[in-house]
Amino acid sequence: MKREQAIIIGGGMAGKLIAAAISPYFYSVLILEKDVRPENKNTIRKGIPQAHHIHALLHAGDQALERLFPGFQNDMINRGSIKIDSLKDLAWFHHGAWKARFPSEDSTLLQTRPLLESYVEERVSNIENVTYIYGIKVVSFILTDDHSGVRGVEVLQENKTKTIFGDLVIDTSGTASFTKEWLEKQGRTVFEEKVNIGLCYATRKFTLPEAPKDFKIKIIYPDPAAKETIGGTLSLVENNQCFVTLNGYLHTLKPADVKDAEGFIQKTSSLPLPDIFEEIKTGISETETAIYQVPQISWRHFERVSLPDGLLVAGDSLCRIDPVFGQGMSMAALEALAIGDYFASISPKDHLKKLQKKLAKMIAPVWLMVICEDFRYEEVNGKKPFGLKVLQWYVKQIFLLSAKNNAIYKDLVKVTNLVSPPTILFKPSTIKEVLRFK
Repeated sequence: MKREQAIIIGGGMAGKLIAAAISPYFYSVLILEKDVRPENKNTIRKGIPQAHHIHALLHAGDQALERLFPGFQNDMINRGSIKIDSLKDLAWFHHGAWKARFPSEDSTLLQTRPLLESYVEERVSNIENVTYIYGIKVVSFILTDDHSGVRGVEVLQENKTKTIFGDLVIDTSGTASFTKEWLEKQGRTVFEEKVNIGLCYATRKFTLPEAPKDFKIKIIYPDPAAKETIGGTLSLVENNQCFVTLNGYLHTLKPADVKDAEGFIQKTSSLPLPDIFEEIKTGISETETAIYQVPQISWRHFERVSLPDGLLVAGDSLCRIDPVFGQGMSMAALEALAIGDYFASISPKDHLKKLQKKLAKMIAPVWLMVICEDFRYEEVNGKKPFGLKVLQWYVKQIFLLSAKNNAIYKDLVKVTNLVSPPTILFKPSTIKEVLRFK
């Protein structure tokens, strides 16, 4: 049985993917986006400053998008995405060691965010019952008469206020979401975990004299044990160009130092290895430096709150994780599938609370993976999980073993790409290798 109308607050990747996933179960799905319509498919909206930076889909995200939009992978390759062997074509220097490289059956797509998002929006716009509205800001929720549920939203459009009614409201508006504050005004406290990481991203697009011969993406990760805080990534993208991103923790990457091309290139020479500097020192910078700052990461525990019926929170409105690990879009895609599957299998009377709890269970292992790494810096502050030191020691052994043990590296890749649970890293054979490793 179809419901009448769903309202999605926020038109980013999470909002679009969820709209596609739930469209079979509603007569109408509205995506409400506060930004104005982009001039063209290459224009980056004000609300997604992270779109200037590298975006590689993890395996789970790639698979999820293929399920939501059949033909996705071939379409993206035809539009310019670069398909790579995830193990052979990735050169990854991590905790002072290069990961093993060998041919595999795992693949990844490299492309710019505008290429990916414009394709997704095009596919979503072809769904007859989905309507994308730009330039409309949601300012509040509309409650039922007994205040037990949400029955719509109050919006501001062209300086006029109006009400839009719906059977379901999903907040995917991101870190600027007003839902937590709104709930707390209703007397419903939302517990929020915060970890202050002081992260700064700086990215430029380059044209190189010739493409790198032995890799398609190279990651130089800072080693916290060596007090290194700044790393970098060089990734090929469409149109024979590459993105170079510097990422610095603990406010150690200063925007002023990398504002111009000379300063940016010079900063790459100070990375743990000179590889990226050697690649771009004779290249041509095609863009200005784009800066994206993430002072803290956070997880808002809406699953612990008695939410009004008809309200769901997802995407970055729910959890913003460290973007260095590249899991944000893939998590959004997995959440979209979970939400779609939920509406495919329930009756109209089922409560959304168990769905909100399911999203939290999906986030929990990813959050733990991320903060396990971020807390390797003593200056990072926030709530630390029980047994953190032991976990960090074990995981570091896995990282170092993945430089020479192909089986362990394959398992690590499955975990980091969100296609297998972290428990596969605790198999008896792996534990044995960890304990004997020196």
